[in-house]
Amino acid sequence: MAPLLILLSFMTAMTDTTMQKFIPPSIDQWGISESTRFYSGDQIFNYMDGAGEVYLAYKFKDLLVQRYASPDKSEILVEIFNMGLPRNAFGIYTYMQGRGPRVDIGQDGENKAGLLCFWREKYFVCIKIEEEEKRATAAVMELGKHIANMIGRDGDRPAILRHLPEGIYLENTLRYFYRYEILNNHFFLAGGNILHMNDSTECTLVRLKQDKSYLLLVQYPNIEQTDSAYNSFMTNYMPDAPEIGVIETENKKWTTCTRHKNFIIVVFDAATKSQGIISLDTIKRRLP
Repeated sequence: MAPLLILLSFMTAMTDTTMQKFIPPSIDQWGISESTRFYSGDQIFNYMDGAGEVYLAYKFKDLLVQRYASPDKSEILVEIFNMGLPRNAFGIYTYMQGRGPRVDIGQDGENKAGLLCFWREKYFVCIKIEEEEKRATAAVMELGKHIANMIGRDGDRPAILRHLPEGIYLENTLRYFYRYEILNNHFFLAGGNILHMNDSTECTLVRLKQDKSYLLLVQYPNIEQTDSAYNSFMTNYMPDAPEIGVIETENKKWTTCTRHKNFIIVVFDAATKSQGIISLDTIKRRLP
């Protein structure tokens, strides 16, 4: 075997062994029903088709898939995504969050309609049942707790979140990402990358409680990239703005934008011009 293939095989084996330790052989009456499956990198498309693009946008590394079955043939499906870094695991979690009430499992656990999701450290975990039933739901909760405990430690949330004041936004609307394709999935901005987002930028999008407007905060690695992105945004999104960084849009709402050092702040769909400016200033005052 060639040296590169030997190295890749060794790396895959290490990943398989690490994540496989997280899953128990059985939980209540459910036991492992088929061999554990693993997917790495672009192999994710062999498992989930187009949805794999979202995981790759968050720098997905590896996926473990394990099925459990009970004597009556009901199934539990476990998916453990190794996202490489805690911020990537948090990011893919925020892409999905808001579907159900919180549960105390892992970090920010949510459970609704037979689907439990949480993140912990560099892992994002989903556990599913086909039909909600009391005993199956209890097994999912126990399985989630077991996996979270086996992962063993929490991951740090991205530092950019510290610039968002608590209480001003709807918590389950928080999205954290790097690329413009993810932004467009939550708030369509443009067909092209007019804010010059890439893997070196960090972005967060929330909906504000005051008027349900969208607040976007983007952090760039340096001033040069910030200036370039700001000029691109103004040219492509606000070319006819009567005031720098303020424009009334076709839906009779307001978009406001400003930059501060290596940050760009944009408020979309503000109810009034003054509210859009106030929202900008609220965030700007918290930036370093």
